[in-house]
Amino acid sequence: MLEGKKVFVSGGTGHIGAEICRLCSTYGATVIFSYHGNEDKARELAPSLKGGKAVAMDLRNVAGINEVIAGLLREVGPVDVLVNNAGVSHVMPLALVEEPDADLVFDANIKGTLFVTRALIKGMIRKNKGAIVNIGSIAGERMLDVPVTYAMSKAAMTGLTTSLAVELKKFNIRVNTVIPGLIDGGVGNGVPEKQREDFLAHCAVGRAGTAREVAEVVCFLASDRASYVNGQHLIVDGGI
Repeated sequence: MLEGKKVFVSGGTGHIGAEICRLCSTYGATVIFSYHGNEDKARELAPSLKGGKAVAMDLRNVAGINEVIAGLLREVGPVDVLVNNAGVSHVMPLALVEEPDADLVFDANIKGTLFVTRALIKGMIRKNKGAIVNIGSIAGERMLDVPVTYAMSKAAMTGLTTSLAVELKKFNIRVNTVIPGLIDGGVGNGVPEKQREDFLAHCAVGRAGTAREVAEVVCFLASDRASYVNGQHLIVDGGI
């Protein structure tokens, strides 16, 4: 499904990010991913991927983003697919949030994502083709007990998708969002039991999802099979 495509996944060492990398590789893509902090996981993951390459990147550092991606483009050329998966959260009630706390989340999740996208779409524009998949969160869509800064940053992903899909349509670049619900593993392991029970009580499927189920949707949207899907926000939450 992705044979011959070069895919860049930000935050490739996370629970969902790593599964996206693995499945893109399984479907034939050459996979490059970024990581921040988890070098051991990056070294383990990269050799298991087709053409796998890991690059260290701090999404809070725009100059660093530009430098890393410029080097990447010189080495491997433009990518065909960008998956904006990286993100951070800061568990803190709004009454206690200080400016550095907000900056941590917004700089990584919003500004960092924006400038990774800016750096990589230039090659897509020159090729007159590409696909971008932004990873949102159900936290930005539903009334859930989650950190407000995280919910705000993830809600911004849908705005990025809608606006960018219009801006890039003349270059044959599609932009979509995948919005996971409660997922087993990773961040899902930190969900309080009461909140987990409430989610499952309202979920039509009656269970938490898996990273593989999210990755399958991402790979479809990244592929040419989704050529008529653009500017959409696909919620993968089992139906709540």
